Amino acid sequence: MHGEEDTSQSDKRTLWFVTQNAHKYQEARRTLDPFGIRIRKLSIPKTEIQSVDLGDIAKFAAEEAAEKYNRTVLVEDSGLFVNALNGFPGPYSSYVHATIGVQGLVRLMNQKLRREAYFQASLAIASPRGASQEFSGRAYGTISHKPAGKQGFGFDPIFIPKGTRKTFAQGGSLFKDRYSHRAIAFRKLALWYVKTKV
Repeated sequence: MHGEEDTSQSDKRTLWFVTQNAHKYQEARRTLDPFGIRIRKLSIPKTEIQSVDLGDIAKFAAEEAAEKYNRTVLVEDSGLFVNALNGFPGPYSSYVHATIGVQGLVRLMNQKLRREAYFQASLAIASPRGASQEFSGRAYGTISHKPAGKQGFGFDPIFIPKGTRKTFAQGGSLFKDRYSHRAIAFRKLALWYVKTKV
């Protein structure tokens, strides 16, 4: 089938992560592996409804993909919420990154003294039976005055997690997994999944 990470036959215990972002997929695998949860990538475009609620966006896409591909799927949607910009870019983060980029957001913050922000990840798991569950995670921190670091993706070069002095892009994968909004959400999912065995 188009989009599968490999050609081995699927089994009912496999969770399919609907994403075309290799960074997100690797982060999810690193978080879920210790729980014994196996995921594979379903590299297909997902439907993104227009909403200010990341959970609603992820849930709609997950339920649609679960029904269409007849398997249990995961969908994650995330955004950077900057307090001084009234929560912008929020659910529009990927569009803003694609249009004005990291430097554009830094320019918007030029005259801002308060630089608090948070990343939020909303995760939805849905089965072909129509049942879905949502999980979310937040990473609080500040926006740096200039980009730093070459690792990660998106706005990682300008986000400094609370209690640290490095951006996500400077810290590497272990650092990211420790503080990441996405890792928090996936750990919540893992604890629920291990208990319920959907």
